[in-house]
Amino acid sequence: MKQFSIRQQVAGLTFIPLLIMAIGMETFFLHDRFQDMDKDLLDQGELIAHQLASSSEYGVFSNNQAFLQNIAGGALQQPDVRGVAVLNAASEILLSAGEFSLPLKNEIVGKMLATNKHFNQRTFASFEKADHMIILPLPANSNSHSLWLYHAIIPAQITLDEGSGKAVETPVGAVIVEISRLRHEAQKKRMLWTILSASALFSAFVFYLVYLASRSIVDPIRRLSQAVQEIGEGNLDTRVSRETHVRELATLAQGLNETAANLQQERTNLQSRVDEATQALREKKEEAERASQGKSHFLAVASHDLRQPLHALGLYVAELQRRVSGTEQQRLVEQAGHSIEALSELLNALLDISKLDAGVVVPQIQPCNITAMLERIATDFRMLADQKNIRLIIRPFHGYVSSDPQLLERILINLISNAIRYTRQNGCVLIACRRRGASVRIEVRDNGVGISEADQVNIFREFFQISQSQLNENKGSDTNKGLGLGLSIVDRLARLLGHHIELRSAPGKGSVFALEVQIADHVNQHQATIQTSFDSEHETEKSPLFGKKLLVVDDDMAVLSSTSGLLHSWGCTVSQATSLAQVEQLLHEGAVWDFIVSDYQLTGSKNGFDVIALVRQHCNKPIPCVLISGDTDPAALEMASANGHHLLQKPVKPGKLRSLIEHLLKGVEKG
Repeated sequence: MKQFSIRQQVAGLTFIPLLIMAIGMETFFLHDRFQDMDKDLLDQGELIAHQLASSSEYGVFSNNQAFLQNIAGGALQQPDVRGVAVLNAASEILLSAGEFSLPLKNEIVGKMLATNKHFNQRTFASFEKADHMIILPLPANSNSHSLWLYHAIIPAQITLDEGSGKAVETPVGAVIVEISRLRHEAQKKRMLWTILSASALFSAFVFYLVYLASRSIVDPIRRLSQAVQEIGEGNLDTRVSRETHVRELATLAQGLNETAANLQQERTNLQSRVDEATQALREKKEEAERASQGKSHFLAVASHDLRQPLHALGLYVAELQRRVSGTEQQRLVEQAGHSIEALSELLNALLDISKLDAGVVVPQIQPCNITAMLERIATDFRMLADQKNIRLIIRPFHGYVSSDPQLLERILINLISNAIRYTRQNGCVLIACRRRGASVRIEVRDNGVGISEADQVNIFREFFQISQSQLNENKGSDTNKGLGLGLSIVDRLARLLGHHIELRSAPGKGSVFALEVQIADHVNQHQATIQTSFDSEHETEKSPLFGKKLLVVDDDMAVLSSTSGLLHSWGCTVSQATSLAQVEQLLHEGAVWDFIVSDYQLTGSKNGFDVIALVRQHCNKPIPCVLISGDTDPAALEMASANGHHLLQKPVKPGKLRSLIEHLLKGVEKG
């Protein structure tokens, strides 16, 4: 819809009605005036024709041409008379004077008179009381240039007998008078142009007055509109001048200025409060960042310092377990091993949360044998389930899924561990796989304590645990609730892998955690074999490592001693070194090794990569190796992956270390 400005609307409402009224009045008066002028011209012509007819009776009767010529000459002296013609009773032209616009002939005039059957009402009216009726013809023709008038020549009669009937006298002749309308039309045109010019001047004057009047209203309104627009754009320092003759607009301008001033003051106050809040938030953010950096530094230092003795302790316990023989001693060693594993899991959970939040864990997507993975996990948890008399049921999927095997196994371990922990004695835990299109739905079901709707919202948060009252209501469940990090790690790992996780639970009726994983398109059997053997912790009686020469490098004597002792118990010949210089000395003495086990971080600027490079260069062959690190820096893992080395985080399970060494040595033998 087209919009009009205020000035256009004011001008339209003021000027257009006035213009319509002026045009209407001018049209009315012009039409009335033109009708009067036409009537005057007709009356003038009729008067001339009547006088000429009255004066021409004698000349027609006596056929006196000179007399008729004088009468015609007098008629031609009248304004606008162009031609005069006198006819006899037979409609023959006796005299023609002046210049007719059309040629006059006897037959034409006779035909014109014969076809004129109308009456001249005015003449008829003037003779209405006479004893006889006189028939007079009307003008026979009229156009834009001329007017033809006809008048019969009636002989003058004196009524002698008033009682006799009316007599109709036959005309003795007629006169024809042509009146020019050119001067008359020229007067009309002059009058029309005069009125139009006057109207145009008057309209221009009125329009100018309307413009002046509208400007006094429109200009202040336009300034107010611009000011409102600028204020809407944020320019609150905009002010409007109050110079106007319209009182209402001046009041409006004053109110707008006051409103803008109040808004500017409010914005200044609000900006001040926002700046103060922003500064406070910035200080709190910097404080939180410093605290986070301090926590990260503490975790890094604690990780390295705790992993070293924990790693050494685990190796010592593993070696001790092989050497003790008494049942009571075996039980104590097993308890010590369980305590070390629990401590290792807690430490790994804390560090895993830190690494996942930092985004340094990069998943390695590959085909995973989900059946073998579930059977291996079930074997690990079978003893714990038997202790609580819990049935652990596996319904596997015979195929491969696409995921990171280590991260996926970590998710399942945490879910199954929680299911067993919160299931009452004599309960049941079911791990079932169901195929749904191109994915597998892995469900971990239990009939334990369940999770309330209020807790389900926060169950994946760090350090969140089910309330103690709910645990007390469900006797038989494990009261050791842990740190509350398991499900938080599950949620982070699932989002990292792109696996959808779902929870259904009700208090007292158990829980169902469901994980959807894509089915692998192409399966590499060799990768599946590596995965299966990599995490195996079952030792065989006959060690395939017997007689193998291994180099162990570590700057921590406790770790060096425990690692060497464990390798000796597996039948290996071990060379020890605490630095790169000692490795060089052993090489100069002619030492040769089949495998290298080195700590990543050594004393000084050297590390395990330098040890591996030195030995391989000296022996001129790719000796298999494994790096062990107590540092959680992701750069070490990325560098090891880029160079094709295996890096294990301390503490390392003995079975895992042995499986990796055997696998790498078999690869060299096959190659």
